Amino acid sequence: MKKILAMVFMFGSIAGAETPPVDPNLEKIAKDLQIAKENLEIQEMKQKKVLTALYSINKNMKKLVTEKADLEQQRNLTELQIQGLNQKIEENNQQTSAQRAQLTERLRAIYKLKGPTLARFLFAANSSSDLERNLKILGIVAKRDVDLIKSYRESIKDLHYRRERLEQKLASLQEVEKNLKVHEQKLQKEISQKNSILAGIRRTKMFTQEQIKHLKDKSLSYDIADSGLMDLLLKPSFENQKGTLPRPVEGLVVKNFGLIKVPDQSYVLSNKGLFISANPGAPVKAVFSGVVSFAGSLPGLGQVLILDHGDHYYTVYGNNANLRVQLGQEVAQAQVIANSGRSSFDQQNGLYFEVRHFSEPYNPMEWVKGFSR
Repeated sequence: MKKILAMVFMFGSIAGAETPPVDPNLEKIAKDLQIAKENLEIQEMKQKKVLTALYSINKNMKKLVTEKADLEQQRNLTELQIQGLNQKIEENNQQTSAQRAQLTERLRAIYKLKGPTLARFLFAANSSSDLERNLKILGIVAKRDVDLIKSYRESIKDLHYRRERLEQKLASLQEVEKNLKVHEQKLQKEISQKNSILAGIRRTKMFTQEQIKHLKDKSLSYDIADSGLMDLLLKPSFENQKGTLPRPVEGLVVKNFGLIKVPDQSYVLSNKGLFISANPGAPVKAVFSGVVSFAGSLPGLGQVLILDHGDHYYTVYGNNANLRVQLGQEVAQAQVIANSGRSSFDQQNGLYFEVRHFSEPYNPMEWVKGFSR
């Protein structure tokens, strides 16, 4: 922009030899216009940085939400497992108590058999083998009860150990959840701050754009004898053409901007531009004047042209059969710059078209007039 202003003033000084001196008020308008445009560019760059930061924060937030959902699922499962172990521990405690009571009754019964009664029970056997059997019965019954009680106790001990491990895991999950919540609150605060900054930038941009419009309108009130003093600064800008740009090629929009569901597939594609169906070899035209900043082949887009329209606005023309302009060449609006070809992705005939500001893709449907679908 400084170069442009220098050219304007140099032009004015040269012309001054043949024409009356430039009105100082007009020079001031030119300077103010330069400052306003530079300020607008600064705000655009600030906005881009904030949007990039917001994108990164939102990406982290999405990851955090997924982690929170996974942790919540793990915590719920762990709580159910602890609940199940508590139930088993209670059941084992009840079984142990019942078995202990049963053993107590048996021992009490055996105790009652002591002395003559026990002797009668033992020697009621008709043979030595019957006697041995009766002794074994008493021992087996008692040993079986004791073994069962031991088994229940071991089971309870194991269940308590498992429950302790699960409770430790639960405490760890709860701590991670707590940290994630703190992180989430921090991200939400950052998002709020960035949105506030973004709103301020947009207000400043709107004010600056109104200021530029006012300066341009004000310059028209002067009778400028010099035929070119304000031309470089007051020439139409790409941004002012939003919604009025001509179509880059004749055809129908078959793939729109944004997310696209792929037929018969479970995934979606993010489309940063439009695909316009067109006859093979159809003339591709520049939607606005600019300079060719790229001319060559790109993976997935075939032969590509990128036009720089100033103020960091660009248009991208992909899937061309051949290019008709060269790198660095200036092109006029509606000039034929290529011929349409075929998409390498799905073999459709037509043109892929993007509108970008800095590296941010914009929906071309909002910029180009007369698109049909």
